[in-house]
Amino acid sequence: MSNRNIGVLHPGEMGVAVARTAQNSGCEVYWASEGRSLETCRRASVIGLSDAGTLRRLVELCPVIVSVCPPEFAEPLASDVAASEYQGLYIDANAISPERARRMGECMAARGIRFVDACVIGLPATKRGETWIYFSGPDAEDAAACFSGGPLEPEVLAGGVGRASALKMCFAAHTKGLAALRAAVLGTAEELGVLGDLQRQWERTGSTFEAAVGSLQHTAPKAWRFVAEMKEIAATFESAGMPGEFHLAAAEIFARLAPFKGVSKPELRDALEKLTTR
Repeated sequence: MSNRNIGVLHPGEMGVAVARTAQNSGCEVYWASEGRSLETCRRASVIGLSDAGTLRRLVELCPVIVSVCPPEFAEPLASDVAASEYQGLYIDANAISPERARRMGECMAARGIRFVDACVIGLPATKRGETWIYFSGPDAEDAAACFSGGPLEPEVLAGGVGRASALKMCFAAHTKGLAALRAAVLGTAEELGVLGDLQRQWERTGSTFEAAVGSLQHTAPKAWRFVAEMKEIAATFESAGMPGEFHLAAAEIFARLAPFKGVSKPELRDALEKLTTR
């Protein structure tokens, strides 16, 4: 798969890590600037992505396209690509439920598009061994070959479309669900006037108040991205016969923290005030 053109939709922070990995694997990476923000344009320029201008031109240039976007846009974006008469390999690397991935795969297969279910687990990486990109489906091996050069570590999962998304949903259900739970506990303790008492008791039992606070301050600037993902996780749990209400509540927690988008590290009091606002 090396020396192929790959289109990335759209190069946000994680999309840049995906694009850099494809570049390191010998691929020419394109993107489409039409309708994108100045910040996205800056990120694409910094790593030397080639600008196709429009989505239609991108699908003409690239036999491989990878989608890295907020989960609420994954399906509409796939529909736009399918409507463009694209006939290549489409890699969806978004945080979506397995059912949504299978539905998208079926729709794209009906249009003659090879669909690969993928996911990224970890932070946007700059070195190997920190973040993994998983692939599943009949064309997973072909997709993984585009990402052999790091920093993302490619891995193919056995089974069909939906396996990569299922792994992502289960992993994020724990990591981000735990962050939401910690935020909710801190907010509740603050509202009931026992935040200091909780800190003292945690320290007595080996837990650290600082870890919970750090989790809240680390999560708040990114919380806006997690709202739709929690809803995808809830749908995944329900499809497996598990209750989805916990992660719907997590979506509400993250929605309350969404105003901190772009803030590097909010003050604890400010975060607690947003959490407890009814």
